[in-house]
Amino acid sequence: MDVLNSNLNDWPLTRISRNREKLMEEIIIETISNFNKDYQKGGLIRDELAKTLYLERTRIKTEPWKVDPEDDFQFWSHVKNKLVKSDPSLEGKEVAQDIEQQLLKDIVTRYVHEITGYFDPRFFLFARQVLPMIFSRLLNASFGKITGIFKPKVLLKDKLFVTGPIERIKQLSQKGTIILVPTHFSNLDSVMVGYGMDMVGLGAFQYGAGLNLFNSSLFKFFMSNLGPYKLDRRKKNPVYLETLKTYSRTTILHGAPTLFFPGGTRSRAGNIEKNLKLGLLGTVMEAQRIHFERNPSTLAPKLFIVPLTISYHFVFEAGSLIEDHLRRTGKEQYITSDKGTSFLKNMSKFFFELFGATSDITLSLGEPMDVFGNICNDQGESIDKFGKVLDIRKYFESKGALKADDQREAEYTTLLGKILVDKFHENNVVYSSHVVAYVAFELLKRKFRKEDIYSLLRMPEEDRYIPYDEFVTAMRNIRERLYYLNNNQKLKLAFHMTKEVDEIIDHGIRNVGLYHAKKPLYKTKDGYISSEDLKLLLFYHNRMEGYGLANYV
Repeated sequence: MDVLNSNLNDWPLTRISRNREKLMEEIIIETISNFNKDYQKGGLIRDELAKTLYLERTRIKTEPWKVDPEDDFQFWSHVKNKLVKSDPSLEGKEVAQDIEQQLLKDIVTRYVHEITGYFDPRFFLFARQVLPMIFSRLLNASFGKITGIFKPKVLLKDKLFVTGPIERIKQLSQKGTIILVPTHFSNLDSVMVGYGMDMVGLGAFQYGAGLNLFNSSLFKFFMSNLGPYKLDRRKKNPVYLETLKTYSRTTILHGAPTLFFPGGTRSRAGNIEKNLKLGLLGTVMEAQRIHFERNPSTLAPKLFIVPLTISYHFVFEAGSLIEDHLRRTGKEQYITSDKGTSFLKNMSKFFFELFGATSDITLSLGEPMDVFGNICNDQGESIDKFGKVLDIRKYFESKGALKADDQREAEYTTLLGKILVDKFHENNVVYSSHVVAYVAFELLKRKFRKEDIYSLLRMPEEDRYIPYDEFVTAMRNIRERLYYLNNNQKLKLAFHMTKEVDEIIDHGIRNVGLYHAKKPLYKTKDGYISSEDLKLLLFYHNRMEGYGLANYV
């Protein structure tokens, strides 16, 4: 049945939310059990609690947020006092252990209540109607043409394209649990992916939303009832991380369709992720093994990994993201020189331009895979490279019996991460804006080949000019190579990339510069290609890294 038209009361997220209290209790018990298993020997529980206490008190002092609970300081002061009393030399070993276990339960309970999301099907129906209407009106407005707000000509659904094996993924969503793993470029990604998946009939996914976003009353109003669980990236302590992993694994075991960004955070450099965070991906591997442990092989629910590559012509946060990347990587070599424009002006222009006459977004879905990276057919069977059906239960066996093996599963997860990186690149829909930025920056690098990247970024604007004929020649060479890669399933080309080179150049320059006050790329009146902001040009250039294109410019 099409999820879009099915009864929302039967959706997994609805069922899970109906039993929210029971689910939280299960997560608390499981987290404590796992934590004890890892740390109980040799007094390590006390050490880990002390580490957690130190990190949390530091967080309260150095990074307080509006969304933090009012009793934060009092709670951790209570933990400190109790931890002092749990010293075995003062209270005796058994009393100390009892205090430690109670503290562990108190901390885990607090974290579980903070993390756990809630899904209200009635609010989802409301958001399904209201959010696209708001976006469509905002995104159709243009400076000086306020009528676009009230009478949108272009709807969100007309400019957001979802491609890939959609029907197969919908079929498999009825046979198992879909785990959607997208690339991550913008804070808008969750909203766009969520809307896109619902638009094609895949319904609602649970996903992690940064706790800091709940500082906004508007965001909190919409998101608190749409199923996201809350992630606090300030919290790096062992108890919180164990709680988060247990939450992910447990909700997946309960059948929650799940979306998470394996890159962990937005791509600061603008490139497609290469180094994935494997923590949450590891919980998917564990969940699949547990399904086999609890069920006969033929009845065990299957988890289907679906990679998704997001393509934008431009990214709202590009300027701040590339600044952050250069600051981290360049350190003393990087000198900040440009002044930023106001946030309000940036956001207004972004909404006005995002869905203009030429700007699109593509959500490119990959082939659904099992947790080992094998492609799955319409029946959900895993298929090897020779077309043979695989019994993946055997991957979890040792001497003919199912057995948990942390080291083995970590290796499986690492392999899955590498496969996902390849799939992100293969499913990447290449836009004209990506290509013109890549070619321009590579030509400038060649022109000043003795300069390091940070010196290059400080190049005065009068030295940034590229003769148009030279640019066209390089574009032709790159387009020929892109056709080859497209034909060999190494990437996907947007439809507009089949046009004449001059048209592709005009299309790319126009779109990459739609939003930004300083143009990453522009054509001068006397026939040159230049840039007003080399850092932005670098950001968009990096989108095409990983394809070995430099030698073809």
